[in-house]
Amino acid sequence: MVPVCLALLVAGGASGDSDIYLGGRLLTFTNLQGRVFANVKLERANLDGVIYSLTNGAGGGMVKFKDLSTNFLASLNIPLDRLQIAQQREKASAEQKLRYDAAVRALALKQRQQEAIDASNALAQAANAATNQSAASSQPPSGRTKERKTH
Repeated sequence: MVPVCLALLVAGGASGDSDIYLGGRLLTFTNLQGRVFANVKLERANLDGVIYSLTNGAGGGMVKFKDLSTNFLASLNIPLDRLQIAQQREKASAEQKLRYDAAVRALALKQRQQEAIDASNALAQAANAATNQSAASSQPPSGRTKERKTH
């Protein structure tokens, strides 16, 4: 049952029914990288992290679950499986980005190859036209010539 639930949560959106509302608690905490978030208002936890707003109204942001200690997540009553879900979502997103980037590179390569073929064909046509023009100018003018009768 857990893998099915995880799959549904991974496939779900980043907000909605899966959000855990944190009630706007004012907290100061430090992430695993040592950054201090002072007097922030905790809004909710989505599938990827904790959403906060600044108390001065100047914005906010999200701290990813992977950047928070499991003790801190537990103190917020955020199930630890959220960390696993977030990691799966991040991995899926990274894989999707790799596939997209590979497709973009392949398309760009195909376009460059087609441009090279087009340029080569244009040069070949120009060379053929020059050869034909040169050959045409070295031949005598065509037309009917009258034959003279000699008696």
